Amino acid sequence: MDLPYSLYLPVLVWLAFFCLIGLFFVFYRWAKKRKGAALAIGLFVQMMLPDPKVEHTIEWIAESKEKRLKKQTQSED
Repeated sequence: MDLPYSLYLPVLVWLAFFCLIGLFFVFYRWAKKRKGAALAIGLFVQMMLPDPKVEHTIEWIAESKEKRLKKQTQSED
């Protein structure tokens, strides 16, 4: 009972896909429960896959902080 290679490959691809979906589901449950492993894995993935818009994000955060500080100083005056 020898199965051909053309059958193995699609089965392995689908199996890998469903295992990856299952892994993401486990990570999602861990993150909802605020487990440390989810944080560590998230930090590791963020470190390996950097944000391509990091400069834009930093500028946006700086602008929002400036707006918030201006509102606070205006409300105090």
